[in-house]
Amino acid sequence: MAEQRKAPVPEPPVPVASGTPTLARPGRRERNKQEKLARIVSAARALFQQQGFSDTTTQQIAEAADIGAGTLFLYARSKEDLLVLVFRDEMMETARSAFARVDETAPLLDQLMQVFATMAAYHEQDQTIARILLKEIMFPDAIGRQNDIAELLDVIFAGCAALIEKARQAGRLGPGAAPLQIAENLFANYYLGLLGWLGGRTSSRQFLLRLRQLSAITLGCEA
Repeated sequence: MAEQRKAPVPEPPVPVASGTPTLARPGRRERNKQEKLARIVSAARALFQQQGFSDTTTQQIAEAADIGAGTLFLYARSKEDLLVLVFRDEMMETARSAFARVDETAPLLDQLMQVFATMAAYHEQDQTIARILLKEIMFPDAIGRQNDIAELLDVIFAGCAALIEKARQAGRLGPGAAPLQIAENLFANYYLGLLGWLGGRTSSRQFLLRLRQLSAITLGCEA
Protein backbone atom coordinates (compact mmCIF):
# COMPACT_ATOMS: atom_id res chain seq x y z
CA MET A 1 0.00 0.00 0.00
CA ALA A 2 1.43 3.35 -0.99
CA GLU A 3 2.35 5.70 1.78
CA GLN A 4 -0.26 8.40 2.19
CA ARG A 5 1.13 11.92 1.95
CA LYS A 6 0.30 14.29 4.73
CA ALA A 7 -1.25 17.58 3.72
CA PRO A 8 1.10 20.51 4.36
CA VAL A 9 0.33 22.43 7.50
CA PRO A 10 -0.34 26.08 6.61
CA GLU A 11 1.82 28.66 8.33
CA PRO A 12 -0.02 30.83 10.85
CA PRO A 13 -0.76 34.34 9.65
CA VAL A 14 1.57 37.11 10.76
CA PRO A 15 -0.25 39.17 13.37
CA VAL A 16 -0.85 42.80 12.46
CA ALA A 17 -1.17 45.39 15.20
CA SER A 18 -4.64 46.84 15.44
CA GLY A 19 -4.89 50.20 13.71
CA THR A 20 -1.61 49.75 11.79
CA PRO A 21 -2.18 50.29 8.04
CA THR A 22 -0.65 47.84 5.60
CA LEU A 23 0.88 49.40 2.51
CA ALA A 24 0.36 47.48 -0.70
CA ARG A 25 3.45 47.19 -2.86
CA PRO A 26 3.00 48.84 -6.26
CA GLY A 27 2.37 46.42 -9.11
CA ARG A 28 4.95 45.69 -11.78
CA ARG A 29 3.38 48.11 -14.24
CA GLU A 30 3.38 50.94 -11.71
CA ARG A 31 6.99 50.17 -10.70
CA ASN A 32 8.06 50.26 -14.35
CA LYS A 33 6.31 53.60 -14.76
CA GLN A 34 8.04 55.04 -11.69
CA GLU A 35 11.43 53.76 -12.87
CA LYS A 36 11.00 55.35 -16.30
CA LEU A 37 9.95 58.63 -14.71
CA ALA A 38 13.02 58.59 -12.47
CA ARG A 39 15.27 57.99 -15.49
CA ILE A 40 13.61 60.81 -17.42
CA VAL A 41 13.98 63.29 -14.55
CA SER A 42 17.61 62.30 -13.96
CA ALA A 43 18.51 62.53 -17.65
CA ALA A 44 16.75 65.86 -18.17
CA ARG A 45 18.30 67.44 -15.08
CA ALA A 46 21.80 66.34 -16.13
CA LEU A 47 21.40 67.62 -19.70
CA PHE A 48 19.83 70.94 -18.64
CA GLN A 49 22.74 71.56 -16.28
CA GLN A 50 25.46 70.37 -18.68
CA GLN A 51 24.44 72.10 -21.90
CA GLY A 52 21.64 74.47 -20.96
CA PHE A 53 17.90 74.35 -21.51
CA SER A 54 17.81 75.82 -25.02
CA ASP A 55 20.49 73.45 -26.38
CA THR A 56 18.85 70.33 -24.97
CA THR A 57 16.36 68.45 -27.12
CA THR A 58 13.65 66.01 -26.10
CA GLN A 59 15.33 63.42 -28.34
CA GLN A 60 18.54 63.75 -26.32
CA ILE A 61 16.61 63.34 -23.09
CA ALA A 62 14.82 60.26 -24.41
CA GLU A 63 18.10 58.69 -25.53
CA ALA A 64 19.79 59.43 -22.19
CA ALA A 65 16.82 57.92 -20.34
CA ASP A 66 16.89 54.88 -22.65
CA ILE A 67 13.29 55.28 -23.79
CA GLY A 68 11.56 56.19 -27.02
CA ALA A 69 10.55 59.75 -27.79
CA GLY A 70 6.91 58.67 -27.83
CA THR A 71 7.24 57.30 -24.31
CA LEU A 72 8.79 60.58 -23.13
CA PHE A 73 5.73 62.51 -24.26
CA LEU A 74 3.52 60.30 -22.12
CA TYR A 75 5.19 61.94 -19.12
CA ALA A 76 5.66 65.49 -20.43
CA ARG A 77 3.98 67.23 -23.36
CA SER A 78 6.88 69.58 -24.08
CA LYS A 79 10.40 70.45 -22.99
CA GLU A 80 9.00 73.30 -20.89
CA ASP A 81 6.52 70.93 -19.28
CA LEU A 82 9.39 68.59 -18.53
CA LEU A 83 11.35 71.42 -16.93
CA VAL A 84 8.67 71.90 -14.27
CA LEU A 85 8.55 68.15 -13.71
CA VAL A 86 12.31 68.07 -13.18
CA PHE A 87 12.62 71.00 -10.78
CA ARG A 88 9.30 70.70 -8.91
CA ASP A 89 10.71 68.51 -6.14
CA GLU A 90 13.79 70.72 -5.74
CA MET A 91 11.65 73.84 -5.37
CA MET A 92 9.36 72.15 -2.86
CA GLU A 93 12.31 70.89 -0.83
CA THR A 94 13.87 74.36 -0.90
CA ALA A 95 10.66 75.88 0.47
CA ARG A 96 10.21 73.20 3.14
CA SER A 97 13.84 73.52 4.26
CA ALA A 98 13.52 77.31 4.43
CA PHE A 99 10.53 77.09 6.76
CA ALA A 100 12.22 74.39 8.86
CA ARG A 101 15.30 76.60 9.41
CA VAL A 102 13.41 79.74 10.41
CA ASP A 103 14.66 81.40 13.59
CA GLU A 104 11.65 81.07 15.90
CA THR A 105 12.94 83.86 18.14
CA ALA A 106 13.08 86.40 15.29
CA PRO A 107 10.27 88.85 14.47
CA LEU A 108 7.71 87.60 11.97
CA LEU A 109 8.93 89.92 9.22
CA ASP A 110 12.49 88.62 9.61
CA GLN A 111 11.24 85.02 9.52
CA LEU A 112 9.37 85.60 6.29
CA MET A 113 12.32 87.37 4.70
CA GLN A 114 14.55 84.42 5.64
CA VAL A 115 12.20 82.15 3.70
CA PHE A 116 11.88 84.42 0.66
CA ALA A 117 15.63 85.07 0.52
CA THR A 118 16.29 81.31 0.54
CA MET A 119 13.87 80.73 -2.33
CA ALA A 120 15.35 83.64 -4.28
CA ALA A 121 18.86 82.25 -3.75
CA TYR A 122 17.73 78.96 -5.27
CA HIS A 123 16.63 80.73 -8.46
CA GLU A 124 19.81 82.79 -8.55
CA GLN A 125 21.85 79.62 -9.16
CA ASP A 126 20.59 79.45 -12.76
CA GLN A 127 18.65 82.53 -13.76
CA THR A 128 18.02 81.29 -17.31
CA ILE A 129 16.26 78.20 -15.99
CA ALA A 130 14.50 80.32 -13.37
CA ARG A 131 12.96 82.62 -16.01
CA ILE A 132 11.53 79.67 -17.91
CA LEU A 133 10.28 78.05 -14.72
CA LEU A 134 8.45 81.20 -13.64
CA LYS A 135 6.82 81.47 -17.05
CA GLU A 136 5.64 77.87 -16.82
CA ILE A 137 4.40 78.41 -13.27
CA MET A 138 2.36 81.38 -14.44
CA PHE A 139 0.95 79.70 -17.56
CA PRO A 140 1.01 75.90 -17.16
CA ASP A 141 -0.41 74.14 -20.23
CA ALA A 142 -0.91 70.65 -18.80
CA ILE A 143 -3.21 69.38 -16.06
CA GLY A 144 -0.40 67.43 -14.42
CA ARG A 145 1.83 70.47 -14.21
CA GLN A 146 -1.05 72.59 -12.89
CA ASN A 147 -1.35 70.10 -10.04
CA ASP A 148 2.41 70.17 -9.46
CA ILE A 149 2.40 73.97 -9.23
CA ALA A 150 -0.66 73.98 -6.97
CA GLU A 151 1.13 71.57 -4.64
CA LEU A 152 4.21 73.82 -4.55
CA LEU A 153 2.12 76.91 -3.81
CA ASP A 154 0.24 75.05 -1.07
CA VAL A 155 3.56 74.34 0.66
CA ILE A 156 4.53 78.02 0.55
CA PHE A 157 1.11 79.37 1.54
CA ALA A 158 0.74 76.90 4.40
CA GLY A 159 4.24 77.65 5.68
CA CYS A 160 3.68 81.42 5.70
CA ALA A 161 0.23 81.01 7.26
CA ALA A 162 1.70 78.87 10.05
CA LEU A 163 4.29 81.55 10.88
CA ILE A 164 1.58 84.21 10.92
CA GLU A 165 -0.65 82.14 13.19
CA LYS A 166 2.22 81.49 15.63
CA ALA A 167 3.01 85.21 15.75
CA ARG A 168 -0.63 85.98 16.58
CA GLN A 169 -0.78 83.36 19.29
CA ALA A 170 2.38 84.81 20.80
CA GLY A 171 0.88 88.31 20.74
CA ARG A 172 3.45 89.57 18.24
CA LEU A 173 0.89 90.29 15.52
CA GLY A 174 -2.50 91.88 15.90
CA PRO A 175 -5.80 90.57 14.53
CA GLY A 176 -6.60 90.97 10.87
CA ALA A 177 -7.27 88.93 7.78
CA ALA A 178 -7.06 85.14 7.75
CA PRO A 179 -3.45 83.89 7.81
CA LEU A 180 -3.85 82.13 4.47
CA GLN A 181 -5.07 85.32 2.79
CA ILE A 182 -2.11 87.24 4.18
CA ALA A 183 0.21 84.48 2.97
CA GLU A 184 -1.17 84.76 -0.55
CA ASN A 185 -0.62 88.53 -0.55
CA LEU A 186 2.94 88.10 0.71
CA PHE A 187 3.71 85.58 -2.02
CA ALA A 188 2.16 87.82 -4.69
CA ASN A 189 4.62 90.57 -3.73
CA TYR A 190 7.49 88.08 -3.73
CA TYR A 191 6.56 86.68 -7.13
CA LEU A 192 6.17 90.07 -8.81
CA GLY A 193 9.46 91.22 -7.32
CA LEU A 194 11.14 88.04 -8.49
CA LEU A 195 9.91 88.67 -12.03
CA GLY A 196 11.32 92.19 -11.93
CA TRP A 197 14.70 90.99 -10.66
CA LEU A 198 15.03 88.10 -13.12
CA GLY A 199 13.81 90.41 -15.87
CA GLY A 200 16.72 92.77 -15.17
CA ARG A 201 14.68 95.68 -13.85
CA THR A 202 16.16 95.56 -10.34
CA SER A 203 19.13 94.04 -8.53
CA SER A 204 18.68 91.20 -6.07
CA ARG A 205 19.39 93.61 -3.20
CA GLN A 206 16.77 96.07 -4.43
CA PHE A 207 14.29 93.24 -4.91
CA LEU A 208 14.66 91.95 -1.34
CA LEU A 209 14.65 95.44 0.16
CA ARG A 210 11.44 96.34 -1.67
CA LEU A 211 9.90 93.00 -0.72
CA ARG A 212 10.64 93.69 2.94
CA GLN A 213 8.93 97.07 2.70
CA LEU A 214 5.84 95.63 1.01
CA SER A 215 5.68 92.72 3.43
CA ALA A 216 5.80 95.16 6.37
CA ILE A 217 2.84 97.03 4.90
CA THR A 218 0.91 93.78 4.48
CA LEU A 219 1.63 92.77 8.09
CA GLY A 220 1.08 96.26 9.48
CA CYS A 221 4.49 96.47 11.13
CA GLU A 222 7.72 98.43 10.87
CA ALA A 223 10.13 97.47 8.09
